[in-house]
Amino acid sequence: MCCFVFLQIAFSKYQQIDENNGKIASQNNSIPSLYKEESTASVDTAQLKAASLLDTLTNNSASDDTDEISVAELLETARTHYLSALQAQSEGDSATSASEFEFAIQQLNEASYYPEIEENEDFNELTKSVIEDYEKYIASIDSLGPQSSVFALREKLNLEIEKVDITNISIPPSLIPPTSVPLDINEYSKRAIAFFMGKGRSYMENWIYRSGKYFPVMKRIFKEEGLPEELIYLAMAESGLNPTARSWAKAVGMWQFMKYTGSLYGLHSNYWYDERRDFEKATRAAARHMKDLYQQYNNWHLVFVAYNAGAGWVNRGIRRSGSTDYWEMRKKLPRETRNYVPQYIAVTLMAMRPEAFGFDGSQTADSLSFDYVTVDDCVDLGLLADCVGTSLDTLKELNPELTQWCTPPNYKGYQLRVPAGRKDIFAENYANIPDDKKMDFATHVIRRGETLSAVAQKYRVTVAILQDVNKISRRTKLRVGNTLIIPVQSKSVAAIVDAQRKKQEYEEQQAEKRRQTFLASRKNSKKQVSMQKYEPSGRAKITYMVKKNETLGHIAEWFGVRASHIRNWNNLPYGRPIRVGQRLTIWVPEEKYSSYKKIASLSFSEKQKSVQEKLSQRNITQESEFQGSNWIQHQIRRGETLEKIAEKYNVAIADLKQWNKLRSSRIQAGAVLEILNVSDNNQRSEAVAIFSKKNNSPGNSKIVTHIVRKGETLEKIANKYSVTIEEVKRWNNLHGSRISAGQKLKIEG
Repeated sequence: MCCFVFLQIAFSKYQQIDENNGKIASQNNSIPSLYKEESTASVDTAQLKAASLLDTLTNNSASDDTDEISVAELLETARTHYLSALQAQSEGDSATSASEFEFAIQQLNEASYYPEIEENEDFNELTKSVIEDYEKYIASIDSLGPQSSVFALREKLNLEIEKVDITNISIPPSLIPPTSVPLDINEYSKRAIAFFMGKGRSYMENWIYRSGKYFPVMKRIFKEEGLPEELIYLAMAESGLNPTARSWAKAVGMWQFMKYTGSLYGLHSNYWYDERRDFEKATRAAARHMKDLYQQYNNWHLVFVAYNAGAGWVNRGIRRSGSTDYWEMRKKLPRETRNYVPQYIAVTLMAMRPEAFGFDGSQTADSLSFDYVTVDDCVDLGLLADCVGTSLDTLKELNPELTQWCTPPNYKGYQLRVPAGRKDIFAENYANIPDDKKMDFATHVIRRGETLSAVAQKYRVTVAILQDVNKISRRTKLRVGNTLIIPVQSKSVAAIVDAQRKKQEYEEQQAEKRRQTFLASRKNSKKQVSMQKYEPSGRAKITYMVKKNETLGHIAEWFGVRASHIRNWNNLPYGRPIRVGQRLTIWVPEEKYSSYKKIASLSFSEKQKSVQEKLSQRNITQESEFQGSNWIQHQIRRGETLEKIAEKYNVAIADLKQWNKLRSSRIQAGAVLEILNVSDNNQRSEAVAIFSKKNNSPGNSKIVTHIVRKGETLEKIANKYSVTIEEVKRWNNLHGSRISAGQKLKIEG
């Protein structure tokens, strides 16, 4: 998967959606061009009265930070499921524990579409805690249940692949079809085959079934892109052919694109839609991405490594093993990537010849058959399903890129998939939809003292929606006289109330579905998980009183625990801060009880100093363990910058960036940097030369200057020189994909 291919970079907040083709275009004005003529219009009086009256009708006072409250609610729901998972695990109820972990991850996935969520420390910390504990749970059980995700399965495979018995696994040459991608049969691929014939059997059966839906479309796209059709089987290993899958590393869709990588290949996403979930667009993007990687490495196994872990790991693997053969460098790669190629070989062989591996009874679904229709308005998906004469679930299956309850606002010409043969009946029924059933847009002129939250409250929408529709961020300063686009359903109270009711009904239906699924997972369990405070075994209890200026993050750091665990131990919901004088229960390792007990008597600065000393000692240990070939690993500490790290090791900042494939100087505490640790200048020059040679594509290491011609794109230029788009952008410090005729670009050969 493309989990680690690039650092995730947020899209510019000053962009607009082109009304003709939906492509992202740069825009300095926060008002979409579609509404520029209305930018000086005042708010319709009827709309203001309607919004005011709606407050009375709903009898529900809005918060200044509606989106923050929504995120807090999602985090708290996720924490509740997480707590249930831990409790069920402690009681030996593995079925409930797995279900609860999956539900917690679902809530976190839903929260992931809120603007700037990646900067939310609570979201990041809870996500890390849930996933780490889920991984521990997976390691502790014998097999996974059908409710577990493909990512849980992948974790199980990585944990057990070396233990799988392959005594009775024999693959005669006649079973290996002629393919462009080598299907090497060795102990590693045999272990993967044995795993999917055993513990992973139910998953493989499910993937074979889903292949009937998507493979016809995917084969067509790969053929159009001039790539081997058998590459479609990689999507089985990536996502289990699930277009809405979201990995623990935040990759999304059938082809598991990270947001930034997806944007390089034309996949855009916002609050309303995520094209990484579009099975057609994402497949084409994956084909083009693999084509770029193949031009760089000319080896499909290395392409898979780069696709899964990033080009940097291919280069590290070559450097550390001294070979460009995947099987030679395998042990030098991350654990998951070590098993990635064997997993591809296994699922490809089994999907091509299911009967030879005991899957002769497996069924395949009917292929998706659909037409496209154009939708210019923001309309409830349930209403559109009625227009087609199909179910809401069918419409959502055909359009998995839609993340909300409606077609996206501010998107003229949206192409919606409908069941084949229903295009005409849709057009007839859609034309008869009354205007009060479609979302409309008001304009609001900013007055002195108004904030984004105040405007959101007035119109009964979330701040997140206002940010998305107007392409602005929370940090954008609103100026008096600026105009905001406000999504409303109509100019009547009844219509606005109806819009709110429909949304609420839809959310209630989704909640009920989740509840029923949850109850079904518990049906065979006699134990009911109580929602009391979680008390771990094998730990000693410490009571700590909160002091002035202390946060949950500080306390978690001082006691070497997670903030989410402190919440679980004390049943502290998200959205409610801790207060001075509050007593918290902290559970620490019994053998360290005495040292942790002393923390309460230390001053704030003494506690912080203690943490820094522990990090420093950990760093020294890691560096000593990684000595060899003059390369060391440095774990970034809180407050460190690239400049400080470069000064410490007497290296250039530019070298740090090159060695670690950094696109900017922004680094994150906890991440690991590889650093060349050579004091002698001659040795340093020699080592850097070796590094550069092994990390570049075969050929001359010269730099050429390319002058951009009219009509050229980054993709065409990258293809011309057999390099990737991201390399061209890195060499020229480009932050976007826009180039102009006459511009000079540096290309490293």
